[in-house]
Amino acid sequence: MREPEPAAARVELRDIVMEFPGVRALDEVTVAFRFDRVHGLIGENGAGKSTLMSVLAGTQRPTRGQVFVEGEAVSFASTREAMQRGIALVSQEGSLVPTLTGAQNLLLGDEPTRGGFFLRRGELHRRAEALLGQWFPGVEIDLSIPVDRLAVADRKVVEIVRALRGNVRLLILDEPTATLPDREKRRLWEIIRLLPGKGVGVVLISHFLSEVKALSDEITTLRDGRHVDTRPAAELTMAEMVELMLRRGMRQEEAIAAKAAGRGGEPVLAVRDWRAGGVAVPEFALFPGEVVGLIGLTGAGHFAFARSLFTGEGVRAGTLEVGGAVVDRPSPRTLQRLGVGFVPDHRMENALLPDGTVGENLSLVHPEAGRSAGFLSRRREGRESRAVMSALNVRATGPQQVVKTLSGGNKQKVSLGKWLYGAGEHYRVLLFLEPTEGIDIGAKEEIYGHIRRFAEAGVAVLLASSDLLEIEQVTHRTIPFVEGRPGPAIPAPDYSEEILIRAMAAAA
Repeated sequence: MREPEPAAARVELRDIVMEFPGVRALDEVTVAFRFDRVHGLIGENGAGKSTLMSVLAGTQRPTRGQVFVEGEAVSFASTREAMQRGIALVSQEGSLVPTLTGAQNLLLGDEPTRGGFFLRRGELHRRAEALLGQWFPGVEIDLSIPVDRLAVADRKVVEIVRALRGNVRLLILDEPTATLPDREKRRLWEIIRLLPGKGVGVVLISHFLSEVKALSDEITTLRDGRHVDTRPAAELTMAEMVELMLRRGMRQEEAIAAKAAGRGGEPVLAVRDWRAGGVAVPEFALFPGEVVGLIGLTGAGHFAFARSLFTGEGVRAGTLEVGGAVVDRPSPRTLQRLGVGFVPDHRMENALLPDGTVGENLSLVHPEAGRSAGFLSRRREGRESRAVMSALNVRATGPQQVVKTLSGGNKQKVSLGKWLYGAGEHYRVLLFLEPTEGIDIGAKEEIYGHIRRFAEAGVAVLLASSDLLEIEQVTHRTIPFVEGRPGPAIPAPDYSEEILIRAMAAAA
């Protein structure tokens, strides 16, 4: 049995609660991080990882709870105060000044000067090289050139060394290898492994679960703002990590959605040899009247694939056909003309005008439906808006209500309603990303009902979601993505929580 580590060798967060208006982002989370270990922190988007680290790094104060450093209760009002107690954060976005050299970035704020005004460049470079060699002997980086000319991995090393410049005991690394090619990623892995031996503990956040398992001594899982589990990394399999992250108490009774196979016939949308960003899909077909789910862990590529079909974002190669017509260059205008609609995630940023009215938002895709003889007709616009609001049961005072004042569920209905306003039966394919993101259970069931009705009318639906219960309820088959590649389709009769989770983890 492992002896409990001394309080003097760790940082501990106890009963941390973080509340925002209408949301409890952290719910009494307790976890400790040692100074001689790499501690992985995993959880899906929205699980609370970043919020917890913002408390630890001093960027946010918790609503309730306490932070202890080496057994002493502390309260951080800023990142500077956290760094004074030996805690530093290296964010995913990075904070280097691109036009300054590596040496200037390493010593930013502590540059050697003459008379307080003139930079001593020779001394600057000598100290910068010594600092790099102190932490990572043998690592060679040209610190004399602007950091925007360095390799991405080298920039990350510069940022880590800068964070270690003070008396740092705990370093938080948020997605440190997210943008790195494999060779540079493994180089950074070697650097991370060195830190505990130098008396610096690491909290590692990464959506690459294989990376977390390979580097960590122990792993903590958060789900829905709560602490789920902490145990040695060696005791966890990849499938167990996924299950801890995603288990949502899925229903065991028969799913509400019909589980019949798709209607078959000729595909309404098909791709071959599709490459977009880090996604590679050899073949995919979507048939009229079926709802196909796409699942995967964060960064697995299922959202990027669905988005690329409509926007053309990152597309490098491949063939796309819609209704038998070959699309040379996918774009929203082209796909919309061919009858493909797109309901994106993060609706307030990607789909709606927050300060616009319901009517103005509904008319964004087909504004011509509210015109008469080429001029805007308030009467026609109002009639079209009210028809869509009635069909989708949008609860609002009328078309003139401002969208940002609606509930989350009604905002999502408006995001969907844009594709119905004045469209008739034009749309034969609908692509959804996180269709019930941030809405209550009643509104979810309404959205599911609309999706089923589209399918019953012969519309093909592609649904990328992180909610496995949602996938079980409304889809006919599901395709799991792992590291940008699709796996074998899972038909609805074979659905179970275990099968879906194992497919996402690529576990045998």
